[in-house]
Amino acid sequence: MIALAMPLAALALLALLVPLVIHLIRRQVPREIAFAALDWLSARLPPRRQWRFDQRQLLAVRLLLITLLALLLAEPLWHAGHAAETARVYVMPGVDAGRARAAVAAPLADWYWLAAGEPAFDQPPPTTPDAALSISLIRELDAALPASVRLTVIVPEVLAGLDGERLRLGREVDWRIVAGTGSKLASGLASGPAAEPAPPPWRIAIRADGAAVSVARALLAAWRAAGVALEVDAAAPGVPVAAGTGLLIASGAVDAAVAAQVDGGMALLRGDPEATTGEVVLRDDSGQPLLRQQTPGRGRIGTLAGPLDPLAFPALREPQLPARLLALLRPPPAPPDRALAASVTPLRAEHDAPGRVTPLAPWLIVPIAALALLERLLATRPRREAA
Repeated sequence: MIALAMPLAALALLALLVPLVIHLIRRQVPREIAFAALDWLSARLPPRRQWRFDQRQLLAVRLLLITLLALLLAEPLWHAGHAAETARVYVMPGVDAGRARAAVAAPLADWYWLAAGEPAFDQPPPTTPDAALSISLIRELDAALPASVRLTVIVPEVLAGLDGERLRLGREVDWRIVAGTGSKLASGLASGPAAEPAPPPWRIAIRADGAAVSVARALLAAWRAAGVALEVDAAAPGVPVAAGTGLLIASGAVDAAVAAQVDGGMALLRGDPEATTGEVVLRDDSGQPLLRQQTPGRGRIGTLAGPLDPLAFPALREPQLPARLLALLRPPPAPPDRALAASVTPLRAEHDAPGRVTPLAPWLIVPIAALALLERLLATRPRREAA
């Protein structure tokens, strides 16, 4: 079946009137030639003017050329039929094989595990299934399989490893949900609904002395009041910082070991009145730099424009400073990647599956070019004048 992607472009067919009018207006007029013998003929009334077209071949070529151009603008599409349909069933690793067979009555379908390489279903399931990879494979199957393939996907009750984007496929998918997974998946697939675990506390180390300790404790109190779970390790400067620490508050220079931890992802907050490097991310009320930030490796370094001493650096007494520092230094929480399979049923995308729709516009280019050349040949050839 042929359809038009832009039906309004078919209004260009009104341009067919242009060559018709041109051929009527510029019709060839016979030239009168006087002969002596004509003087003996009786005068006749001139024949009645008739509407007729000259150069009919040229007119036909022009009309056909305009028709094809209008069709090209309308972007014709060929919708394939549904003949010779086949069926494929893909089972997400972790689903019990027996329950999967019982969930779908498709004896003639081809069965596969939803894993890289499309292993046959009669083979052992992948030993290290990856739910995130399975979701990606569903998108690849939708893009690669012909439109005539009917696709069935068998999934567990709970899916993990989701990327936050709802599946949108170019075909209708039979989304079958099987209770229980029969195994634990590395990416977190579970056998039933489960609450998301509470995020671990933010591990903070304090390596400061003097007034800097009071500043650090004031920041921690403000963050706890904002509902942030903290795990604090306070010690004297120079004491090693435990691995996995999220933030280090230091009043002086740090050693190479701490610098390596910052490169690995830890945040560092310190005060240095002489610091001039880094991007200014906070300013005080007068517009002066308040905090500079650097991002070495996967970590970040926040350098205050003064010492960690409220008397020497009054900007530390600003009420909004703890919240502003928290937004800059605390890593964003990981988005939830677990959902009930029934709530993430694939949606129908705007695009069609491959093979279902074939654009016909590329097939019109050659005929249009040939007709344009033929039109020029017919329009410029010498014409015989009528007598």
